[in-house]
Amino acid sequence: MKNINNRKQPVLVALQQALLGEVSNRLRAVTVSFNENSIHFEAIFDGTIVDDDLESMSCVETELMALFPSSHAVTHTVRRSDYPEPIPKDRVWAFYRKEEN
Repeated sequence: MKNINNRKQPVLVALQQALLGEVSNRLRAVTVSFNENSIHFEAIFDGTIVDDDLESMSCVETELMALFPSSHAVTHTVRRSDYPEPIPKDRVWAFYRKEEN
């Protein structure tokens, strides 16, 4: 478990770096889960998910792949959750947009 805790900061920084230039106004949040050999992020969008959103998250995944050894599995999912539907807070967050309560 100690190794997992040591990975949190590098994983979050890498994901936030990969998100640069790929965040649209429809992106509500990005969560991440990881272990010693894998990273998975989930992008949560408000409204219809368009091809540009899918392409952007694919680019984020590719950037993450470039930042970690090839032995790491990097995956992602994209889902829709329209505002004001609450987003669960029991996750590790890499991005969370400001929203009115």
